[in-house]
Amino acid sequence: MAKEEFSSLTIIRDPKIEPYFIGKDSYCYTIYETITPDTKYTEDNKPGKEYTKSLGHYSNFGSCLKVIARLKTDDKQNYNSIQDYLETYSQTENLINQLVKVKI
Repeated sequence: MAKEEFSSLTIIRDPKIEPYFIGKDSYCYTIYETITPDTKYTEDNKPGKEYTKSLGHYSNFGSCLKVIARLKTDDKQNYNSIQDYLETYSQTENLINQLVKVKI
């Protein structure tokens, strides 16, 4: 998406939740993903143009963070056990919770 398309949104980015970020407008929170196409799927194996994909709309910030924790856990394709999956999810969730606990 072009920068102008986000002009009415508050954008919340953090390296710890990349490639995801959150947009907030007066109605809801939206999770976006920044996607860079793999060169093996592009013409002449040239780098593809980065784009943004909307993944869902949520009524509150906490819901967004829970979904991002799940998405980041699911980014890894293979787990050796259920315990391994749950530990990864828990670690990601704790990392995000630490971000939220920062006092201003």
